[in-house]
Amino acid sequence: MASLKDVAANAAKIGDAIAQASTSVHTTLHDDLHWSGAAKNAAEDRADREQREMRALATAYYDLESASENLYQAIEYSVEQIKQLIKLNEVEPVVIGNDQAWTVHGMTDENEAANLSSSLVGFATTIAEADAQWKPKIQEAIDEIRQMAPIANNVDIGVGSTALSPARAAAVEYADRWALGRNPAYEDLGDADCTNFVSQCLRAGEFQDEGDGGAPQIHRDDNGRWYYDDDALKVDKSYTWGGAPNLHEYLLRDNPQPGTPSGAEVQTGAITTTTASVDPLALSKAGLKPGDIVQYELNDGANAGTINHTAIYVGQKPVTMPNGETVMADVVDYHSKENKQVPWSLQQGSGSSFPLTYHMIKVKYPGD
Repeated sequence: MASLKDVAANAAKIGDAIAQASTSVHTTLHDDLHWSGAAKNAAEDRADREQREMRALATAYYDLESASENLYQAIEYSVEQIKQLIKLNEVEPVVIGNDQAWTVHGMTDENEAANLSSSLVGFATTIAEADAQWKPKIQEAIDEIRQMAPIANNVDIGVGSTALSPARAAAVEYADRWALGRNPAYEDLGDADCTNFVSQCLRAGEFQDEGDGGAPQIHRDDNGRWYYDDDALKVDKSYTWGGAPNLHEYLLRDNPQPGTPSGAEVQTGAITTTTASVDPLALSKAGLKPGDIVQYELNDGANAGTINHTAIYVGQKPVTMPNGETVMADVVDYHSKENKQVPWSLQQGSGSSFPLTYHMIKVKYPGD
């Protein structure tokens, strides 16, 4: 019973979040940006299409809310009455058999036993009829959500967005696969694993290593190299592979070699506390796509005040923010402590990390 109420309430929140997000993105593209030409027309056409898709998804969540709430209301009284009747009557030597007849045993008054059995059967019949009416509608809504949810979760809906390239999709797939675990093919860096994890995602996204260790570890501090060399002697990886500030410098270097990771920093900013007001869709609005990177200057730890954390943007989904509001948000995966598809603002994390500074980095993937 309680689970039906929870499903209805959560479905309503998610539906509202999706509807609000679709309106926000559509308004941004059509009304808030001052631009023109073919790119504007293409972006607006896509925004129109994706708004229709997201509204359809929101409608499916509202259908789930309605069907769950209707089933709850239809059976609430009967369920409570059955509980009360059993509580009041099932005492030694009376036993109530939970079969279609709700057979009552051990009651001295046969008429009272028959009346009790009839009442129980009547309430059970009401429950069965309500279940037959509303359960298919609940399943239909769930099937619709399963079919349409990838539209919202796996396709970026930011300004000028397009479907993900195969390389980006591969990086995001790897991130989601290993966000809550550690790939045994790579060295596990424990609580310092964040940039190591993102570098693995970049390699999964068809980027080539640049350079190698040569003689063990001789080139590891060269910020113009990016490699993970697992040779017979020992693991040899560049500082750019596993160090957050080193990867930042490497991605933003001049004259990158074709096929190697590179990018541009498109936005920086600060988040003061775990309860500060933050735009949950800031990454997509800044033009980032799933597969792009966010780096942070967290305020705690040995390297406080420098770039000391790395996460990968993997898409959008409804999330519950620290203030309890459910909204559509840009979400990231990251290591150190394993996190999958959490709000990019990290406000679900440790309060000691704040105030923090973020760096949004748009990565140039093969095929973009």
